[in-house]
Amino acid sequence: MGRNGMKAAGGVHNRWRTLKSLSRHTVSPRLAGWSVLVGLLSGIVVSSFRWILEHSLRLATRFYSVVLPAHVMLLIPLILGLLAASLIIGKLVVSQPLIQGSGIPDIESRLRKQSSPSFPWWSVLWKKFIGGVLYIGSGLFAGREGPCIQMGACVGMGLSGSTMTTKTYKRELVAAGAAAGLSAAFNAPIAAILFVTEEVYGKFNVRIGIAAFTAALSANAVSTMLFGTAPVFILPRVETPHFGQYWQMAVLAVLLGLIAWVYEITLLRSHSLFTLMRIPRGLRSLLPMLLTALIGISAPQLLGGGNALVTLIGNHHYTFGLLTAFLLIRFVLSQITYGSGSPGGIFLPILTLGALAGAAWGSLLTTAPFTSAGTDGSGIITLMLILGMSGLFGAVSKAPITSIILVTEMTSYDLLMPLGFVTLISYLTFDILGGKPIYDALAQSHE
Repeated sequence: MGRNGMKAAGGVHNRWRTLKSLSRHTVSPRLAGWSVLVGLLSGIVVSSFRWILEHSLRLATRFYSVVLPAHVMLLIPLILGLLAASLIIGKLVVSQPLIQGSGIPDIESRLRKQSSPSFPWWSVLWKKFIGGVLYIGSGLFAGREGPCIQMGACVGMGLSGSTMTTKTYKRELVAAGAAAGLSAAFNAPIAAILFVTEEVYGKFNVRIGIAAFTAALSANAVSTMLFGTAPVFILPRVETPHFGQYWQMAVLAVLLGLIAWVYEITLLRSHSLFTLMRIPRGLRSLLPMLLTALIGISAPQLLGGGNALVTLIGNHHYTFGLLTAFLLIRFVLSQITYGSGSPGGIFLPILTLGALAGAAWGSLLTTAPFTSAGTDGSGIITLMLILGMSGLFGAVSKAPITSIILVTEMTSYDLLMPLGFVTLISYLTFDILGGKPIYDALAQSHE
């Protein structure tokens, strides 16, 4: 080949490489459109699930705090009801093992495989919905986010077989559904996108990112129509901490790292408790349900995934001893609850444990001798509570950026949703018009 031929071949190669690089930033409008549909349908499913759980928790709290003390004989029907619910949950889990636990590890493993994801989405969807309502709705220390993410992924899986286009984008639509599920569960669309790309999928991909972005915003639009724009945790505003408080935050951070380490070790071994006790799989949910009933009788404010408790301790002053007791109780029972293998997540329970640890440390800082060091107690408990949530979840999940954004969205809605909405629309408009990333385009122009 002559010099001119080699030069021409090199030019073609460079142009192909540039076009390939630029194509990474381009997204099909069809994928965005289907992602909107995935988000809307996931939003409807998850919002219905969330609505049922919230009302079930209110009923459970009222039953344990008001009804049962006045009518002690209802204890027998309560035990029989929990036994019936446990049997139903057990049959659902045995018939469809994919609904065990949070469901996030299963979705994560499927999205990270080279092969296209495939699972019995309809069976998982309706069984997870019913099992989650019976288990989490009973007031157990389990989170709704895991089931919501899995159910959203099921919606994406279901729609992925509709057309030739959706079959091509099966992975993207499953990821979009997962993001939509988390977004509708917590009114946290930006954190949902980060969680899918940072934790579930494990790496950033523009098609995955935009599909998740579009679906998360669509699902959040559905959930806000039903639940409003109020954050999940309604807490007092806190002032920006001054430099002298950073040693206090550093101590809390180390404590949270230690708690995260113990949490992971005990969670991974939680299933062995039921094996040692030789409890049949079909009855494993009964143990945590009975233990939760005991907690409900003595301290009904502890019931549920934890969002109501976090709001409560953030707006009222509790002593260090009481907060520490709450932390230990929820830590132990959360592990037993997850270890049963019944439908329920660990997302919200982790945030709650972090909030309790932070609030306990903040409460301690309001006592002598810390008060003499400049801590007047004003807002310190709320500050440490918020930092505790982000710190513990960021450590356990090893997804710190997601954790920071998630806690920001869940404690102060502010402008993240409007910012995300405008940014997405402007991105897609520019993309449809053929726009290229400016720095890549500049680099190309100088070649």
